[in-house]
Amino acid sequence: MKKLFILLLLSALVFGCDKHNDDYKNNIPGENNTSKPEDPEDKLPFGYTLEDLNWAMAEIGAGGSASPDYRNVTRFIQGYMTVANVDIASGTLLSDGYRLNLTFDGQTLRGGVDSDSSCDDGFNEVADGYGDTYGQYDAVRAVFIDNPVIVALNNIKFDVYIVGGDYDGYTEGSLLNDIVTYNYSERDYHRAIGVGPWTETKMVDTKTNLAEYDNINKTMLSANGNALILPFPAQAGIYSFRVVATSGDNILCDKTIENIELPARKE
Repeated sequence: MKKLFILLLLSALVFGCDKHNDDYKNNIPGENNTSKPEDPEDKLPFGYTLEDLNWAMAEIGAGGSASPDYRNVTRFIQGYMTVANVDIASGTLLSDGYRLNLTFDGQTLRGGVDSDSSCDDGFNEVADGYGDTYGQYDAVRAVFIDNPVIVALNNIKFDVYIVGGDYDGYTEGSLLNDIVTYNYSERDYHRAIGVGPWTETKMVDTKTNLAEYDNINKTMLSANGNALILPFPAQAGIYSFRVVATSGDNILCDKTIENIELPARKE
């Protein structure tokens, strides 16, 4: 096995935004914010280079065919969104349910992953407040750089109702949260990956029963790729659903999805 340990020295990375207004200050978490990770432990002064890390992980995964393409960055999150609108982008028929694909939209503070990236006024203060900082042995996969990670700062609740008839024992107007699943992604911080002192940060897909999800106050979830998954009913038919999304007292979505043809679930 290839064993190459060399000294890896990286210059301190400093963002260059130097003029700010006060709008971003409402988004900087306070000292008691639980979303902010603890400071990473001191790194050893030696370890695999990025080239060695990518080689080792390719060897570990899929018999050497995997190419994770790890990178070292200054920031992982490239945008902080205050969601003002949620919409149903499309619907997808799955093997065991119907996926309602969601889109989020709202004012977003944007930046980049590198020290020389352009950024909006206040982006660095918010990023620092949420602990989005990386050292010389912290890595992320290129997919999260090529597809910018945007997170939602506000907690969003969902309610899904059956309309225009009955659904699998639920009568007209009934809430379906106890059988609907919410699919979202959240950040996994500085996770050790077993190669020298390297750690990895990534987005992890999570599925939670909607009734359970609405009882927790989650923020910092990905603003992209969210979905509500409706299970197939016992009886095939054409159904309509109402989706309501709120954040505090604000209604972000109130939309009826009509005439979805669903097959019967397999017993």
